Amino acid sequence: MEIGDSSLPFGSFAGGSSQTASLGAAISAASTSLAGELLRIAGNDTPLAGLKVGEVEFFEEGLQSRSAPARHETFASILRRARRDEVSATGASGAPLEMLKFAMHSTSAIFCELRVSEVTGEVRVDRLVGAFDCGRILNPQTATSQFKGGMIMGLGMALTEETLLDERSGRIMSTSLAEYHVPVHLDVPEIEVLWTDIPDPRAPLGARGIGEIGITGVAAAIANAVFNATGRRIRDLPLTLDKVLAS
Repeated sequence: MEIGDSSLPFGSFAGGSSQTASLGAAISAASTSLAGELLRIAGNDTPLAGLKVGEVEFFEEGLQSRSAPARHETFASILRRARRDEVSATGASGAPLEMLKFAMHSTSAIFCELRVSEVTGEVRVDRLVGAFDCGRILNPQTATSQFKGGMIMGLGMALTEETLLDERSGRIMSTSLAEYHVPVHLDVPEIEVLWTDIPDPRAPLGARGIGEIGITGVAAAIANAVFNATGRRIRDLPLTLDKVLAS
C-alpha cells in the first residue's frame, strides 16, 4: 500500500469515510480487471468456461459462478494450468459522478436507557443502542469500533464536555483534559450496535460513510430520556447536575 506521499496524484483526505469509498472504487475496478484476466488465462478447460466477468465472484481462494457455485476453480489451479507464477491487474477510481445526481447520506436511530438521581440530579446512562443504515459494511469489526467510539463521543457531548469561555478576556478556560471532561471507562455503559447492511446501489462496493454517524443523535436521545425520566426538558448541553435540578 502506498498512500499519503506527495509524489502521488491527489487523493481523498481521511475524513467522513470518503477515503474508504475512493479506495474501494479503485480496488473494485482492479478486482474486476483481475477476474477478467483470470478467466482469460483459464481457457476452456475449466469449470468457469464460457462465464463472463459479471457472472463470477471471488470465493475460497478462487473464482466461482454466481448462479452455480459448484462451478469453482482456485487461483492455484488456474495459474498452474496456465504455467504462470502470478497474475496482476490495475484499476482506477473515477470521479464520484453519482453524488451529482443522488443524495448519499447514512442514517441512524439511537436509543438510551438511563437513571436520574432525585437528590443530586446525577444522570447515569445504563445502556445505549444504535441502529445504522450505512450501506454495505465492509469490515464488521472496525465498523463496530467506529460506531461505539462515536456513541461514546455523543455521551460526552451530552453529559460532560463543555468549552468554558472567560467572557472578560475571551480566553477558553477548559484547555486541557484536566478541565475538559471526556467520558472515561467507568462512564461508558453497555453499548450495542446493529446495522441493515443493505448495499447502496449507487456507491462503490455498496458502501457509504460511517465516519461520524455514531455521534449523531446520541445527545438528543439522552436528553429525551432525561425528559422521560424527570419531565424536565433541557435544551442546553451538557446536562450537568445544576441544570437537571434547576429545570
